[in-house]
Amino acid sequence: MILTNTQLLKFLDNQFHKEPQHIEIFSLKKNKTLVQQGKTSKYIYVIKEGIMKCTIIEENTKSYTLEFLGVGEIIGEIEILLKCKSIATILSLTDCVVYRIEYDFFNQQLLNELEFNQILMKELARRLQNTATRASSQQLNTLQTSLKNLLFLLDEQKVTFKKRDLAEYLGITLRSLNRELKGQGHII
Repeated sequence: MILTNTQLLKFLDNQFHKEPQHIEIFSLKKNKTLVQQGKTSKYIYVIKEGIMKCTIIEENTKSYTLEFLGVGEIIGEIEILLKCKSIATILSLTDCVVYRIEYDFFNQQLLNELEFNQILMKELARRLQNTATRASSQQLNTLQTSLKNLLFLLDEQKVTFKKRDLAEYLGITLRSLNRELKGQGHII
């Protein structure tokens, strides 16, 4: 449920000590926007500490949470690779510490660092795999099963989220989530 990438974080920790002029560390308080959907960003980010959510807001203003991002997760790589505006909004769910990487340095790393290239390719493949698995699960399972699995993962990862975040992750309304939680015997 919460994606992490310790391999990328370890690589970046090493690079930070070698290239501090191109990589900056900064803090972000809970409930602050790091990246705004539809805007151009000048940086790539990697989460050093904390949890963020990646949300797409549709034209009808409904929100859909693609993923919850934890330590080592990269943000903005798709936009630099495709040369496009941000496809999602990234919001901090906890206080976070984030690496901010200059675009030019990121591109230089892609061209010159085989290890970085391999880490990034694996990350992109893993995200595609997660998205496909989640989409098929949501299409093939009932809401009851999806919610039950989600609650199990939350318990397993020892984390709690607001109901609105869970509803957005499941692609349902808050009202539907409350109805389903009540039906499964959970306190609302």
